[in-house]
Amino acid sequence: MSLRVLLRVASFAALLTMSACGTESSFSLLPGFPGLGGNESAATHEDESCPTPEKCATELRMLVTDPVRNWVGQPQSAEAYANGTRLFAYRALKKKLTCDELHRALVETESAGPSLQGPRYEGARKLMGDVRRELGAERTKRCRKA
Repeated sequence: MSLRVLLRVASFAALLTMSACGTESSFSLLPGFPGLGGNESAATHEDESCPTPEKCATELRMLVTDPVRNWVGQPQSAEAYANGTRLFAYRALKKKLTCDELHRALVETESAGPSLQGPRYEGARKLMGDVRRELGAERTKRCRKA
């Protein structure tokens, strides 16, 4: 694990933690991400795998430091994408993913797009689009077409 990736994970974790300290409700990080900001109640639509900034940071750290990365390309529910943790992990790892992992991540994020409908998922849709473009650019730069 490079120092750069670890610094990204630590920065994200610190941002999550600081945002939790400055809010009266559950927590807030990014507008448009339920449970991470916006006007919706986090308790109503909370992703149980990541209900607090600390747990999101732990989940992100686990994804980024997983040497096997068998989670890459595994479809998730819309709720799992809504907190952004998985997408931030893809962003942090894009230069370290193999060509096969980049392909699987692109297939996963493309197939997940239609499940992110409505204003609740607006932030997740935007982040997913940004991450897909970054992963696609990385694949184009490093991988041969099959």
